[in-house]
Amino acid sequence: MSRQEYNAFREMLRRKAYAEAAAFAEQQTVESPGPNAFWQTQLSLALAGANRTGEAVRAADTALEIEPDNTFALRARAQALYANHDYEAALQDFRELERHSRFREYAGRGVLRCLNRLGHWQELLDCLERRDLSPRESAAWRAYALAGLEQTEAAVEACRRWLAFDPDQPRALWLLADLEIAQEGLPSVLKRMGRLARIPSRPTVYREIYASLCRRAGRDERAIEVYENTVADETDAPRLRRRQAFALAKNGRELEAVPIMEELLRQNPKDHYVHSAYTAACRRAGRLERALEFYQRLLAERPEQKNLYGWIRRVERTLETTHAADADPDSTR
Repeated sequence: MSRQEYNAFREMLRRKAYAEAAAFAEQQTVESPGPNAFWQTQLSLALAGANRTGEAVRAADTALEIEPDNTFALRARAQALYANHDYEAALQDFRELERHSRFREYAGRGVLRCLNRLGHWQELLDCLERRDLSPRESAAWRAYALAGLEQTEAAVEACRRWLAFDPDQPRALWLLADLEIAQEGLPSVLKRMGRLARIPSRPTVYREIYASLCRRAGRDERAIEVYENTVADETDAPRLRRRQAFALAKNGRELEAVPIMEELLRQNPKDHYVHSAYTAACRRAGRLERALEFYQRLLAERPEQKNLYGWIRRVERTLETTHAADADPDSTR
């Protein structure tokens, strides 16, 4: 391996050109005179970045077959397993990696993330006692663990400590809202969040939480209004546009939701939930032909997004079923 090749690869990762980086790393493995754990590890990192997590795990496995003691390959596999939602296997790798001083701090955080994902709340609390974390980080993990154990009062206290270190922290505010609802009930928290959401100097997350609580309270029209006003203030807010689109579709306003979903899918063609909501909204609104045309245009613009073929086939099958039902005189549809 030359330094020039590696620098070129790192530049691809820096630009988030993960598909290009994966192809480059794979070419290096092919051109290597023998099994090459280094480039298999780099391939794993690039594949994980490209959201090809199953392939990333296999590349890291190959690197570890070549060099079983390669800690960089072990780290790559732990990352890929976590990204692939295989938290039990990732936990094992992070624990193994924690034995190596070079990666101890990184692996320790990986252990905490896995325990959190697995819902091993008591084990997470026990881990916190053995680790030298900052008060802020400790309060955050403790809040999640105590909430999972349904120790609501203690979880609220931990959440407020977290917010004392990091005011307006979105994850803390979302968690605190859920905990306070468990304590006080939805109407009380909804009223308080409504007051906070009306303060112009408050970050967007307060309005986002308020809109979400409105939806939980069955006040869909108010939620849509809040999303519209918030999106108007935040020109680059795909997350809020996403919530707005879901709220519109749920409230029977599919024709308003569909263009927003198309905009979101142009920005992120991999968003499975938006794809599902979009095709369902088009079906309910009788706009499946529009969906097919949209997907065909999007694929022409983004040919590397192979997942679009699946959505095209799904829409085509639904259209075929719909046309067959329309043509059947005995149909009870």
